[in-house]
Amino acid sequence: MSAGPENVPVIIDVERCADGRLRSAYPAGAHDVEIRITGAPSAEVLTEALAAAASAVLDADPQCRRVVFAVTAGDESGLAAAKLAGFRHVVDVDVPGRTLGLLVVEPAWVTMVDIDIERVPGT
Repeated sequence: MSAGPENVPVIIDVERCADGRLRSAYPAGAHDVEIRITGAPSAEVLTEALAAAASAVLDADPQCRRVVFAVTAGDESGLAAAKLAGFRHVVDVDVPGRTLGLLVVEPAWVTMVDIDIERVPGT
């Protein structure tokens, strides 16, 4: 927990997606992690908290393929804050009671693309 500029506590919850509310929403990997942030008094504080939390998760678990942040459909402020923190929108999902937009940060080893399309990977 940290405090924003107005001394409001910002609470960061971290949970494996396969164990949490997103387990049935998409094909979650065993090391995918959802970050939930409450108490951010501004979009700027939310952006800073998201960037710091995503970095900490990826540093703590080298096998983590995706750090996920979910925004309620229509939450343009949350979406913009997440994008500024380096997240990208990948899919909208339905969970009981609402629709969420899932944004992710992935380590470089996940997003690397081998442009040699004539070669079969692993050969």
